[in-house]
Amino acid sequence: MQLVLSEARKQRSFREAWVGYLLAILLLSVFIYSDSEGLKYGGWYSIQQDIHRYVGVLTAFLLVIGLSRLMCYETEQKTAGLVGTAAHGPSLTWRAKVGLSLLYCTAVVLVLGAVTLGIRGALIGFQDAFTPVSECIHFESVPLSNLAYCIVQYAFLLLGALYFTGFILIVATLTKRTSFTIFLCGGIYLASLCYQFVIEHRLRGLTAQICKTIFQVSFCGFMQLESYRWFEWAGQWENVWKPVVFVLLATVLEFAVLWLLWRRRAKT
Repeated sequence: MQLVLSEARKQRSFREAWVGYLLAILLLSVFIYSDSEGLKYGGWYSIQQDIHRYVGVLTAFLLVIGLSRLMCYETEQKTAGLVGTAAHGPSLTWRAKVGLSLLYCTAVVLVLGAVTLGIRGALIGFQDAFTPVSECIHFESVPLSNLAYCIVQYAFLLLGALYFTGFILIVATLTKRTSFTIFLCGGIYLASLCYQFVIEHRLRGLTAQICKTIFQVSFCGFMQLESYRWFEWAGQWENVWKPVVFVLLATVLEFAVLWLLWRRRAKT
């Protein structure tokens, strides 16, 4: 835990991250306020779409801003050589960095979820919070109450966020540059959003199938909750275990690759 706290202290010196946090707070406030009128008519069905509309994007933004420097810090500060001089230095440092990234990712989703659900639910007085879901955007039917399903959605978002976290750490380990990691990871996520909201419905034939498959298995698809449909127009709740297993295996594979890359870098 002491090493995790040490990594956290390093992250606090990254001023751009603090600017990003303030910007995220401002954007979240604007989104919640601007959508308050529509909430009166949409109710819990409108709250279901919060992740799809803005919470998923804000989560990705905070992950890119907060984690891109984690694997690059020693190289940019020219202290990478010191890690290898300590007994088990590379492995202990890797564990600390991964531990911090998992805690950070979880904290981001929990805070955004608690703030969004708390404020948006309070605006409608949590009316029908424990009533069974009558209308759902991603599944034909869900055997949960409105509030429970919204909480489960944030659990789905967390799985996608962990998937994205692994990708960010791999890119940072390969590039060893914070700015390039932010540019590359942020650019890929923005390109995925552009496909989802602008390009997807304009494609036809084999190209459309290939692009849809890539999006469905990508971290953006899982963070936008689209991948939990599992290649169906309206997902079947009894099949939700399939994308959950996939994203868990993909995330474990990412961190295994990250360890191999980190160990290889430590030897050079």
